Amino acid sequence: MKAVDTNVLARFLLNDDPAQAEMAREMIEAGVFVPITVLLELGWLLQSHYGFDRAYLTAALGALLDIPTIMMADEEEVRQALAAFAKRGDFADHIHLVAAKGAEAFVTFDQRMIGTAGMAVEVVR
Repeated sequence: MKAVDTNVLARFLLNDDPAQAEMAREMIEAGVFVPITVLLELGWLLQSHYGFDRAYLTAALGALLDIPTIMMADEEEVRQALAAFAKRGDFADHIHLVAAKGAEAFVTFDQRMIGTAGMAVEVVR
């Protein structure tokens, strides 16, 4: 199984380059692994460059995770992070918490992370 980069998933979702979108579809149909860092970057790209709002981003990334040929480590935790993001917070922050699983706490100066679900968050003041 091959791992894919952000641009492959972006072409698949956006279909903004028909030739590359077709190649992306073929790769995904064959089965791909999506590193959590790629998902993080994809969320950033879709929000910052393409202007996807929270609801659309949540739906688009959720649809990707529902494709049976897309594999991802910590998929259940990623789905929980996506559900938490749908309600509030920053997508990247929720993914950081997934990536930090196993740690005692996630320490940050970011006051907005208070009450983020999934892990103890210590906000340093």
